[in-house]
Amino acid sequence: MNRRIISVVLSTLLLSSGLYSASVRADESIPIADFFKKAEFSGRPILSPDGQSMAVLTPRNGRFVLAVINLDTRASTVVASDPDWNVANPIWVNNKRLVFSISKGSEEVLEKQTGGGLFAVNSDGSGFRKLVISVKESMSTGMPYKPVSVLQRVGGDSNDLIVVNNERGRDADLGASDVFRLDTTNGRMALLTFNNPGAVSGWVLDHENVIRVASALTVEEGSKRIVQTVYLRDDEKAPWKAIYKAYLDEGKEMNPLGFDFDNKTLFVAGRFNGRDKAGVHIWDGAKNAAGELIAEHAEVDVAGGLVFDEARKKVVGVAVNGMKPEMYYFDEDYARLQASLDASLPGEHVEFQWRGNRAVVVTTGINNVGKLYYFDTLKKTLEPLYSVKPSLDGKKLSEQTVIHYKARDGLTIPAYLTLPEGRTPKALPLVAYIHGGPHARDSFGFDPITQMLASRGFAVMQPQFRMSTGLGWKHHTAGWKQWGLTMQDDITDGIEELVRQGVVDRNRVCIIGASYGGYATMYGLIKNPDLYKCGINWVGVTDVKMLFTVNWSDVSGPVMDNIGTKMHGDPKTDEAYFRKVSAIDHADKIKAPVLMAYGSEDRRVPLIHGEKMRDQLLKQGNTVEWMVMTGEGHGWSKESNNIKWGEAVYSFINRYIGPAAGNKSAQQ
Repeated sequence: MNRRIISVVLSTLLLSSGLYSASVRADESIPIADFFKKAEFSGRPILSPDGQSMAVLTPRNGRFVLAVINLDTRASTVVASDPDWNVANPIWVNNKRLVFSISKGSEEVLEKQTGGGLFAVNSDGSGFRKLVISVKESMSTGMPYKPVSVLQRVGGDSNDLIVVNNERGRDADLGASDVFRLDTTNGRMALLTFNNPGAVSGWVLDHENVIRVASALTVEEGSKRIVQTVYLRDDEKAPWKAIYKAYLDEGKEMNPLGFDFDNKTLFVAGRFNGRDKAGVHIWDGAKNAAGELIAEHAEVDVAGGLVFDEARKKVVGVAVNGMKPEMYYFDEDYARLQASLDASLPGEHVEFQWRGNRAVVVTTGINNVGKLYYFDTLKKTLEPLYSVKPSLDGKKLSEQTVIHYKARDGLTIPAYLTLPEGRTPKALPLVAYIHGGPHARDSFGFDPITQMLASRGFAVMQPQFRMSTGLGWKHHTAGWKQWGLTMQDDITDGIEELVRQGVVDRNRVCIIGASYGGYATMYGLIKNPDLYKCGINWVGVTDVKMLFTVNWSDVSGPVMDNIGTKMHGDPKTDEAYFRKVSAIDHADKIKAPVLMAYGSEDRRVPLIHGEKMRDQLLKQGNTVEWMVMTGEGHGWSKESNNIKWGEAVYSFINRYIGPAAGNKSAQQ
């Protein structure tokens, strides 16, 4: 059994670069299902701490199994597998032992995702140990489910991990956690936070595994505002000292990132000293304030992303989630390796994980959803490992670009624009694709809906409207209580700019989106009924006030009572606003056909949001297509449902702004 897996893994490792040189085919030749199929391999290979071995989640009999490859001999051993479960989330404990969890993956809907747990095994397949039971075992036995998250390895040859468990804070309004040392050979956990400063949601250890920083969230009496308190101590016997306090609704929270290898220099991120965008600072203990600024960006928040190299005992760089991903190095060796890989893989975005004299390299590009390589830093050899979506290899995809435009009040709105490959960028049909949240943002990279639509000739715009996060506090707060108002105008203004430039045909525009994007779809059809020829809303909010009044939703609690009321409106004082921006209350203005889909088990935006809107539209005589994804939640988990949805989205859009619709319009 293992021999067959060995041949699969090793043949992949030894393939020449010709693996990725298939002939280019026309975009429309790609089956819609290929955009939505799960990745052939799960996650990325993970190098052991010494770089001598590599853990890979590889497919076998419809499941992902955990294989360990000795990079000197290329011998491969399947160390964990289960006929009913995928192995997921492997982490090296030391050079000879790993932990992992289990998952149903994209084979099942959300309702049946009862995996989790934590299990340990040696790199030769011996020493298996169940550390935390799965959700399914908890449900069937009545035993409590006590999940843990891994903070860090103890290091060296130790079989222990430092983990966090939130059992103590399950009933706390904002959570509370403790830190334990977990022995992966027997499952025993030793409490490390006897001296716990309170409702701590985040911990930072130094490089000697001493718990040094704790970040707690509490609700201030009277105002009900959420307060962050950050505590620091000099060593494990020293008392905790509060070094920082901030209200979350002012955007001034601190993100402690970790210590330098002197175990004294603390790195923190935040919007300090009146800054609009978060940056990375060195904490000044003498002044008890943010000190030297070591990383910032002109357009986006830098709220984390520090890269630590434990073996070299260096902080080597910072990753920035810009409109395109960016990487900046403090370390010359890392910078040289990046430059070498960039030169070897021109035109690709290159990331790598470096251990010892080996690196796992990940590339993405215009026609590259993701390819992985193994690089030997001594031999200077680069070998292909595998492609994330081999069904798309050799196919021509469409380039995602970053644009900026001015909203009508002068605010600059960044956006992603994907134009169909091979088409003249003139008078194209457009799909405005609106992200959820709305306190979220899109990121650069492959998106199956975007690429599927572009392959069929549609331009796709993804605006990062006000309220989107990661683009500075002013950009975010400009959207507070602006559902249906300036947030909606930002979308319209982007479309109008593309029309003005001649890129888009204003008579062939549809709007689509999930969650908040579903709301923006419905309200766009209300506010600009002559602009859109169709709308697609999945798992979308249809009445903002219902975010507060539907008591079986998971959108409740102190965060919603504080920041939620500032972002979305206060049900005690903003009744006029809620009525004004309710999509259901203004559904009579909708003219365009609508496709709506909801998950039967969605607790974020329960089914009632869609049912009320559907019933109102049908009562009015509107064209409505309705889908319920049984067992799904706030989005689709199961691969077949994603494929089904992709085909439905294309069919609906093509009917109203595709070639046939265009020809019909021209004849009229």
